[in-house]
Amino acid sequence: MTGLHWIDWTIVVVFMLITVGIGLYFTKRASANISSFFLTGRTLPWYIAGMAWVASAFASDTPLWVSALVRRIGVYSLWQYWSPLIGMALAAVLFARLWRRLGVLTDVELLENRYSGKLAGFLRFWEGGTKALFFAPLVIGWVVKAMEVIGREAMGLPEEYRVWTTVVVVGLGLLMVTLSGLWGVVSTGVFQFVLATVGTIVLAALSVQRVGGLEAMVEQLRDMTEWSGHNLNIMPDIGSGPTQMSIWNAIGFFCIMWYGTAFAGDYAAQRILACKDSRHSSFAVLAFAILYYSIMAWPWIVVGLCSLIVFPDLGAGVSHDSAYPRMIVEIAPVGLRGVIVAAMIAAFVSTVTTLFNWGSSYVVNDLYKRFLVRHASDRHYVNVSRLTTIGMAVIGGIISFIAKDIQQLLEISYVIIPSVVVVGLLRWLWWRLTPVGDLAGTATAWILSPLMLFGKVFDAPARSLLGLGEGVALSSDGNLLGARMLFMTLMVLVVAVVVSLLTRPNEIGQLKIFVATARPPRFLWKKVAEQLDAPYHPPETLGRILVSWLLALTAIASLVFAIGKLLLGSPGLGLVWLAIFAVSLWLTVRRINQDFEHEKD
Repeated sequence: MTGLHWIDWTIVVVFMLITVGIGLYFTKRASANISSFFLTGRTLPWYIAGMAWVASAFASDTPLWVSALVRRIGVYSLWQYWSPLIGMALAAVLFARLWRRLGVLTDVELLENRYSGKLAGFLRFWEGGTKALFFAPLVIGWVVKAMEVIGREAMGLPEEYRVWTTVVVVGLGLLMVTLSGLWGVVSTGVFQFVLATVGTIVLAALSVQRVGGLEAMVEQLRDMTEWSGHNLNIMPDIGSGPTQMSIWNAIGFFCIMWYGTAFAGDYAAQRILACKDSRHSSFAVLAFAILYYSIMAWPWIVVGLCSLIVFPDLGAGVSHDSAYPRMIVEIAPVGLRGVIVAAMIAAFVSTVTTLFNWGSSYVVNDLYKRFLVRHASDRHYVNVSRLTTIGMAVIGGIISFIAKDIQQLLEISYVIIPSVVVVGLLRWLWWRLTPVGDLAGTATAWILSPLMLFGKVFDAPARSLLGLGEGVALSSDGNLLGARMLFMTLMVLVVAVVVSLLTRPNEIGQLKIFVATARPPRFLWKKVAEQLDAPYHPPETLGRILVSWLLALTAIASLVFAIGKLLLGSPGLGLVWLAIFAVSLWLTVRRINQDFEHEKD
């Protein structure tokens, strides 16, 4: 592999300097207080929040992962990527506005709004600690892992320079976010979104040109009958064959994975809470879902498909993750190669800075300020925020060094995160959930997940119960990923519900405050709403939620199919799907505006 030309390196360096410059510009604004440092003072309009959010989600690992899945399995395997759009549609019409009304600084702060007593404080301490010390570094780890691949394949760096290049890039991102907090993350995110989008689309266009055009690409791919994705189906064929998605994974992707995004916690909640009001938060989620799920994936998919033609064999021992950066080197000319590599670095910087800022928000707001130093100055808390941001970088780097590859880290998160999120959903959807039930469910997730994934204690019982063949392991088999997700979700759900029913309900006074502030749907909180002093009429009724969810889901998903059909040889169907997208989007926007007619910018 050849390295970058000096012109390409110049472009990369200029981009990095611009990123740091933006961070320096917002340093003073971010230093006002921790609300400004972590939430931009709650001033973001929906379009800024949405674009910057896409830049953060479009990490440097995502194109590598998407193209690798396409190469290994086929386009239909991308429902690992697409299935969360089901939940994002619900977040846009319900959960985003609930979070914004609550008005907390982090999603973990919800716990002491939802529950009363000392156990509520312990839950906040525990969840803030696990998210800060495990979840955030886990995601940082797989993003940094991708940067190592880019350094090797796209930059052509020798082994001894790759780690140091990653350290330099991480260091510059760390400098920016340490100085400017979420202000810098969002401001650079808009710039990075434009650069990354242009870069990926240009690379996709050049890749198609290299293989002879779209028609030639489709024809050559259909002739690869030994490749499981040669029929170019977008929807998966569910079954037990080698080219089919297993029924277990279909359950996992379509019935379980999406509700984590519906909950809209973690750094998604941070972006929502930073918006100007509930209407802006709803539109920010909708904008993000359309841009990220419906549009952004297709240039990566196209590059992955073309790489099968250009690089049918990457070489012995070379991961499919290497295909995307190799296409950059193979396809892009000098100068443009630098722009595309800068776009990849932009995606990386946007993501890691988001994760640094998000992870440190738990340490400062939910651990340090809440339990250790309660009455210090704003300046003191901002300085502590900057120090903890550095800690996030160190822990994430260690995880990246230990992990084998990106997919390994993702599959661990697929099991642990949904099982923890199910408790988070119950906090919003079931008034009877108690802090003891909450703790029991969360503890179940943390105890059983490691036992299943690393202790392998359920492999033998699963073989007997499910009739699996000898040597098939529940803990690691790729076709049983959904079974792992389902097992953990059911165990956590059952424990949380049973323990809650066996313990005393939470103090009604605390629940009344929570309902009056967040205004969740009445049908879920009727018993509490009946005891409020004033009439309780939130805009979200059951019927309205379901219709709005269906319309938003139709808008997001129809654009996925429209672009796919236009690119993969069915332009007539593509235009039909495009018309469905236009109508359903118009209806969705109209309904959201109706929900907030009482609010004004």
